[in-house]
Amino acid sequence: MFKPCIRSAALIALLLPLSVATSATASRPASPSEYQQYARSTFADLVSIDTTHAKGSARAVEALVARFRAAGFADSDIWVGGPAADKMNIVVRLHGRGTRQPVLFNAHLDVVEAVRETWSVEPFQLTERDGWFYGRGSIDVKNEVAIITTNLIRLKQEGYVPDGDIIAFFNTDEEAGGDANGVEWMVAEHRDVINAGLVINDDAGKMLSLNGKPLWNTIQTSEKAYATYELVATGSGGHSSLPRRDNAIGRLARALTKLDAYQFPVRLGETSRGYLEAMQSRATSLESAAITRLLKNPADAAAMEALRDNPVINAQLHTTCPATLVSGGQSESALPMTAVATLQCRLLPDEKPEVMLATLRRVIDDPLITVKATWGPLSSPAESLDPAVTAIVERLTQEFWPTAGVVPFMSQGASDNVYFRRGGFRTFGISGTMFDEADMRQHGRDERVGVAAFYDSLEFNYRLMRALSSAR
Repeated sequence: MFKPCIRSAALIALLLPLSVATSATASRPASPSEYQQYARSTFADLVSIDTTHAKGSARAVEALVARFRAAGFADSDIWVGGPAADKMNIVVRLHGRGTRQPVLFNAHLDVVEAVRETWSVEPFQLTERDGWFYGRGSIDVKNEVAIITTNLIRLKQEGYVPDGDIIAFFNTDEEAGGDANGVEWMVAEHRDVINAGLVINDDAGKMLSLNGKPLWNTIQTSEKAYATYELVATGSGGHSSLPRRDNAIGRLARALTKLDAYQFPVRLGETSRGYLEAMQSRATSLESAAITRLLKNPADAAAMEALRDNPVINAQLHTTCPATLVSGGQSESALPMTAVATLQCRLLPDEKPEVMLATLRRVIDDPLITVKATWGPLSSPAESLDPAVTAIVERLTQEFWPTAGVVPFMSQGASDNVYFRRGGFRTFGISGTMFDEADMRQHGRDERVGVAAFYDSLEFNYRLMRALSSAR
């Protein structure tokens, strides 16, 4: 493994692929070419390793260990361990002066499955084409692993000594929904290895654009809690020619109709208010007026109803709980004895599980339908915006995308931040990688990240690392 340094740019250029873009535009800050090339090489290595749930992350960890050792990191600064032999995490530390608490940068190593027949390129191979990098994990989130790795090595080679340690933590099994989650395991079993005053999860933030035009950089401060509920209706059954009032399918259908019409109460915190204010400039005039009314009065039912058909805005307002699976009956000619529905709910961070169950039962209003939680909720507290962190992100965002602002964000989906925040870590999702709202391919076919976006994010992350690890 070649050890990168500023003095050896010419030799690196001979050893590594040449098709490296310097930046999206000449006006934006750019990393030195040797580190762009090193990042691309690391990215390609990681994409080529199948880290789906079935294969695990151990091979990817071995590849990263080799890179960090070759770059001069001592074995004592590289920690490897995980919940299973094939489910490995890696933690690497760049030591600082010890005058402030460490800052930890996190991204996960695992990816979702990819069906080769549905892709136009090989999923487990980095392919550069028409200004894009293709490959499974190219945007979720091996790009960020390569970026953090390269920048930690760059900082070491430059002789940078931060005020507090910089920790890179790459974990296993984020995509598997907690089966062997590396962050959860580390917080519970080896907290001392990752203990930090600030956690930045590169997977949970987004630099959003629309059709190539930068919109805003998000700071994820919270996320909804994932929870699954099951509704079960029963009936006495019998021959279909002799129908009864207690038809289980009919009973369940009436309950689902009530739930579909129900809107959970709007509750707006610091993050959701900031997000709604930013969304007003992009909303229709009707939606913008509704947002203004909700900001003044969250109980305004008409305003809430006006926003219901905008799924992105609606999800920021309140808990959601749609039915996603329904099954029932045992024969075409028999009255159903059982009908079952699954609700896939996303709860606001402060939603109490017992209140949630009581609300579902109250809305259904049928004592003959049982309601129970079958998974979760796994909730975590919302993080208040940190003025110092926000100011740094705003400054860097302006350096790269002068027309874009910074917006707080509550994730509708899930990230590893739920485990950090449950563990008491001050945690934010921040990334300089541009996602285009018109081309979101994570978990899909032909997953990709823009070549220029990758290199912009490389330098953005480097500057973020320096800014957050030193007061100077």
